[in-house]
Amino acid sequence: AVVSTQSTGTQSSINALQRTNSTTQGDHVARMHAIAGNSVCADCGAPDPEWACIDHGITICIDCSGVHRSLGVNISKVRSLLLDNWTDDIITCMESKGNSRFNERYEHHASAADKISCDSSRVERDVFIRRKYVEKAFYRKD
Repeated sequence: AVVSTQSTGTQSSINALQRTNSTTQGDHVARMHAIAGNSVCADCGAPDPEWACIDHGITICIDCSGVHRSLGVNISKVRSLLLDNWTDDIITCMESKGNSRFNERYEHHASAADKISCDSSRVERDVFIRRKYVEKAFYRKD
């Protein structure tokens, strides 16, 4: 098969872009974990979360991410820190928020008994996360 130089040039550009993206792709994980509170899951406190809710600017663990996905994108937009592509806009948005800042507002009225841990069951996670994000049961209004 004959390949034109234009398509070869285009393919070279695509390959270069992919290499650039893969280099910066890993950088954002460290940047996300460096944000206040983001080294643990915003919901259960599990260490080194590999998922994020990009609309809330928080990082979450894989177990909590399943519950977030079930809420629908109108409540929570979940992305993998490791598998999904991250644009500069999303990274900037995440850096302007973070777990600590978010939870100051969304868990303001939550008692220790209300909260979940990394050992919580799927049912306990579901109840807490729905109360936190859908019902806004612990939300601080200004």
